[in-house]
Amino acid sequence: MKATAGSGFAARWAPTVLLGGILFYLVAVPLIVLLVSSVKPTGLPLDQGWTLSNYARTYSDPKFYELVWTTFRFAVGASLLALSIGVLMAWLVERTDLPAKGLVRVMVILPMATPPLLLAIGWIMLLSPRTGFINDVLVGTLGLEGAPFDIFSLSGMIFVEALSLVPSTFLILSPAFRNMDPNLEEAAVTSGAGFWLMLRRIVLPLLLPAILAAGAFLMIVGFVVFDIPGIIGMPVGIFVLASHIVYLAHDAAGGMSQYGLISAIAVFFLAILFLLAWTYQRATRQAGRFVTVTGKNFRPRPFQLKGWRWPAFGIVVVYFMLATVAPIGILTWASLMPFYASPSWEMLQNVTLANHEAFFSNRRAVQAAQNSVIIAVVASTLVALLSVLISWTVVRSKAAGKKFIDILSFMPIAIPGVMIGVALIYVYLVFSWTGIYGSVWIIVIAYLTTYISFGSRATHGVMTQLHPDLEDAARTSGAGWLRSMWRVIVPLTLPAILAVWIWVLAHCMRELSSALLLQGNNNRTVPVLLYNYWSGGQPNRAAAVGVWLVVAMLVVVSLWQFLVSRSRVGGAKG
Repeated sequence: MKATAGSGFAARWAPTVLLGGILFYLVAVPLIVLLVSSVKPTGLPLDQGWTLSNYARTYSDPKFYELVWTTFRFAVGASLLALSIGVLMAWLVERTDLPAKGLVRVMVILPMATPPLLLAIGWIMLLSPRTGFINDVLVGTLGLEGAPFDIFSLSGMIFVEALSLVPSTFLILSPAFRNMDPNLEEAAVTSGAGFWLMLRRIVLPLLLPAILAAGAFLMIVGFVVFDIPGIIGMPVGIFVLASHIVYLAHDAAGGMSQYGLISAIAVFFLAILFLLAWTYQRATRQAGRFVTVTGKNFRPRPFQLKGWRWPAFGIVVVYFMLATVAPIGILTWASLMPFYASPSWEMLQNVTLANHEAFFSNRRAVQAAQNSVIIAVVASTLVALLSVLISWTVVRSKAAGKKFIDILSFMPIAIPGVMIGVALIYVYLVFSWTGIYGSVWIIVIAYLTTYISFGSRATHGVMTQLHPDLEDAARTSGAGWLRSMWRVIVPLTLPAILAVWIWVLAHCMRELSSALLLQGNNNRTVPVLLYNYWSGGQPNRAAAVGVWLVVAMLVVVSLWQFLVSRSRVGGAKG
């Protein structure tokens, strides 16, 4: 009996101790060190003395509240615009007789292969007041005195950020549109309700939880993103919280990094983001209460667009042109030029592959590519493995304290890459004996922390759908926990594991903020190399790097969609 009780106690606490320790190290330790640094005079955790001067300097400065207001406007503007486009796209694809739906789905999702950093650079080349191609065409064609558009503005930042967020919005909302029973709409129409009344009384209430969840997610992204504000806003003095933190962390702030001020800002930053994360979690939980799929009676009947079918298809084409074709087209042109110039027949004689050859012959560029691949593969593998273990513990096990595991694994959704980068600088300056600071492994840790919340949420849903009798049968047959996981759980959750692996791999290859703050002589990634080329006044070199990054992203996103489609087919057969 004692042995049984002891083994039961170990079984209940072992997952909590093991996973809790890993997550505490990944999530809680950096935040604790960040809080300690905020009350240190120099901002370095091990330095002598304690002070509240960092908070006083930050929160007594009127410019700080202007910064918060700018960040709020940017996040809200980008979220609303992306949500509006995403809702329209999801409705057209899932609930109407829109032609060529397969092609439309590709055109909406494919822009994910364009990193936000490249999207911003592309639109600068298109809408710069001085050298933007579209502005040049409009001025020459219409005889205008000046450029009609200025990408270097808050509205320009919102426009580009919204374009980058539409694919994620579409992917979040599509299942909600797909699973809504059309019998409810038909009953409303039969009762005499018009289209707008049906939309207001039936459709929107059913979709509201999913829309709120998407809106909260987009707001979180809007508050934490650095790429687009950093490329478009920083050169003209338009800062959001994330770009201001990067500014303070580099020599541009006046000769040395302002770690104390960064930490004080981070406390305010994190409070807002945890509130948004709580809203997002509540909204996603509420969404489950509004499922209307009813089994055999569920027969999706598409809404008839009639004469609007091809104009609606045209709307999707316009989005695809804005989000992919135009920015990638101008980047490709720039990569083939010896110096930047707007596209023209005269410039065709100057086409050269020199920028591409320089990329492949540059030792630093090759090393950056190798670093990106190593970091992406290792980080995505660790996220996938850890996500499965977390989901099994939270959803299927009887481990004590599994709620603690769930909370810790969800917390990183509210911690921006900029904050994780800064926190890890503190941690590994303190733990300098590990040799991790300045290596690729510090970026792997940053990405593991950043994406574990997504990975665990994705595997949570699949784990919930597995019947516990499968594991019980394996244990009855004499299989231990490890064998049961390997022979039962892993094969059944493999599509979700692969989807998480590919999604994280793609985002690791395009992520900039953490890698920029954590860069050293030997751990630069391709996005950091691209950013350095661009900020260093070498737009053509940056364009060449960007073209090859997009090629790599296209391969990864195509593989991801292939695996997702295979898993859907497998689920349908099952």
